[in-house]
Amino acid sequence: MTLYVDAGWVLNIQLDVSPPNTPIRDWGALQCMADRHRFERIAGEPYYEEAASRAATFLHTALRLRPFTDYNAVIGAACAWEYMEQSGTPFTLPPGGMAKLVADIRSDEADLQEIARQLRDWAA
Repeated sequence: MTLYVDAGWVLNIQLDVSPPNTPIRDWGALQCMADRHRFERIAGEPYYEEAASRAATFLHTALRLRPFTDYNAVIGAACAWEYMEQSGTPFTLPPGGMAKLVADIRSDEADLQEIARQLRDWAA
């Protein structure tokens, strides 16, 4: 089963994990963050075939496009976490694992494929 979510789902997670009234900096970036995991090769054929790849899009997009004025890493990580949970593929974070992954994304040492690989490894 492929889980698809929308911008409202992202905003609900934002409300849960960031201070109240954390402003949205870029509505287009928020929409991209919500829609990217839905990308299709051909109508009905998902480009991101596994939950880890789709979950990775939330963290990657949040850090690259920064839809919120602050807490993009926290919100992106929470979205990835929740997406994996709801997809039936929960993961266990090693101590410092997410902080390292976020730092690697910010320094261009981790791309979308690396993020997905890491989430997959943590779910194993």
